[in-house]
Amino acid sequence: MGEKQNNTVKYVFLAAFLLLVFLSFLVVKPFINSILASIVIAYIFYPLFKLLNKKIKNKTICALIVSIFVILLITIPFSFLLQSSASEAQYMYIRAKQKILTGDIIDIDCTNQDNLLCRSSEYLKVWVEDPEVKFYLQDMLGRFTTTAIEKTSQIIFSLPGIILQIVITFFILFYLFKDGPEIVKKIKDLLPLKRSHKTRVLYKIKETTHAVMYGSIVIALIQGALGALGFWLFGIGTFYVWGMIIALFALVPFVGTAIIWIPAALYLIAKGSSEGNTVLIWHGVGLLLYGTFIISSADNILKPKLIGDRAGLHPVFVLLGVIGGLELFGFAGFIIGPLILSALKSFIDIYQKEGMKI
Repeated sequence: MGEKQNNTVKYVFLAAFLLLVFLSFLVVKPFINSILASIVIAYIFYPLFKLLNKKIKNKTICALIVSIFVILLITIPFSFLLQSSASEAQYMYIRAKQKILTGDIIDIDCTNQDNLLCRSSEYLKVWVEDPEVKFYLQDMLGRFTTTAIEKTSQIIFSLPGIILQIVITFFILFYLFKDGPEIVKKIKDLLPLKRSHKTRVLYKIKETTHAVMYGSIVIALIQGALGALGFWLFGIGTFYVWGMIIALFALVPFVGTAIIWIPAALYLIAKGSSEGNTVLIWHGVGLLLYGTFIISSADNILKPKLIGDRAGLHPVFVLLGVIGGLELFGFAGFIIGPLILSALKSFIDIYQKEGMKI
């Protein structure tokens, strides 16, 4: 009877434990992306924290300084980009509206009327000056403006939520810097594995994290150099500054380098069209092709290979891990995805070696 009662107590305890785990997950679910992002950011900047901690022995002060630095490093460039994009979008909208109203949408000064581009532009001028076409273009611009206003309103209304996520990220980041080693030790102690297997799994996770970070930084530098070269080739000033910006955005999941070179190419095309400069137009087209096939190929082809070789994962699994991780976990998924597949590989290796003797 005593043994049966003990089993009942165990089952009740297990059921209560699983229920609490499930309820706890529901509690933190709205902030899961902030938690994962905090872990990734803390891992990236932990060497900076250790370096500062050698100078300032107080962990709390060091954690506070590095956390504030990281948040500012992330938010200030994005705020600047949003402000610049809004100003540029307003200017482009006014220009587009003026051109539609005046009918002067295609503005290319042709000296040789037999030129294919000149003949095409003349045909397009006649076509866009048709009242029905002009009405359609005005309607399309109006719908685009309405959509842009709606999206902007959504962003404004979601600002309190965004600020809350940033505050939570900062709060978690602070304690990860301050208590990081103790948290890792606690997780290691909780793993229900042999000591050798714990060491192996954690080593594999560490190596994969290093590989993802190393690969991402190297590829970002390569894309920055390629971007600077492309901007120089196609006549964009301060190309070295743009190269650094491209390298920075290469590290940002979902956004990437295209947010820089696509607007730059479209700007060249729009400017060339408004000034009647065919050279600028072809420069813009060339930059689009260069960005698509040269800059992007570094991210799509070289990164999986580089990370895979260092982490001991096939490039296909690295690519699937990054894409699937981003889809499932958001920003932090570009590290979390490969980590999950790497941990799975470690467990499979352990199982193949020892069967169920874990």
